[in-house]
Amino acid sequence: MLIQKILSLQFVDQLIPFRESQRNFNTMPVYECNEHQFVENIRRLIETSQKFLVNRRITWHDDARYGPAILPDDEFDRYAMICTRKSLRSTVFTKVPFIDDFHRRMHDKGENVHGSGNLMFPRMSIPYYKVEYSLNVWGATYFFTFDALFDPHIVLEKRHGKKLSGLIHVLKYDPPHDRLLTLKLPSKVMVFDVKNMVRVIDSSSYF
Repeated sequence: MLIQKILSLQFVDQLIPFRESQRNFNTMPVYECNEHQFVENIRRLIETSQKFLVNRRITWHDDARYGPAILPDDEFDRYAMICTRKSLRSTVFTKVPFIDDFHRRMHDKGENVHGSGNLMFPRMSIPYYKVEYSLNVWGATYFFTFDALFDPHIVLEKRHGKKLSGLIHVLKYDPPHDRLLTLKLPSKVMVFDVKNMVRVIDSSSYF
C-alpha cells in the first residue's frame, strides 16, 4: 500500500539537491524548492492521505547581506530623509547626521555608508529574518526559504552626548509583520514553529 502511494506522488521538477548532502551517503537527501514547488508538493501529499508536518524556522540575521544601495527605489525612499544616492546600486551618502539606534552607531553628514561594490564592509546593514519552511517525507527533506527585511522608521529625538546635544534624526528598525513571514498553505496543514531569535552575525564583515 505504501509503495502505491509513493508511485502516485510525483514531486514537481527542477528540485535542486544540495551538494553538501550528497557528500555523506548516511544523510537524507535535501532538496530546495521555490514557493510554487513547495506548495504543490504539499497539495500532492494531501491527496495521498499521507500524514506529515511542516516546520517553520525563523532566524534573526544581521550579516551585511542587505543595505540601502541595493534596495529598489520605492524601498529606498523610506531612507530618503537621512540618505541619498544617484541610482540603484550607487553609493549611498548621509544627508544629515543621524543615529543608527539598532547598531548603536552615529553617522555624520556626508558619510559614505553603503555601496553595492563594497557590500562585505558596509557601514549600514539592514537586519532581516530568514524564514525556512521544510517537510520530511519518505527519507527526504524538501524546503523553501526567503528573507524578510526589518522595517525602518526615522524619528527626531532629543539626545545628549559628547558629540551632540539637542534634536537629531534616529534610525530605528522594527521586525517585519507576521503576515510577511507566513506562507499560504492549504488549511489542513499543521505548521510547527521554531523561532530562533539569536542574532546571527557574519564575523568576517566589518561594522
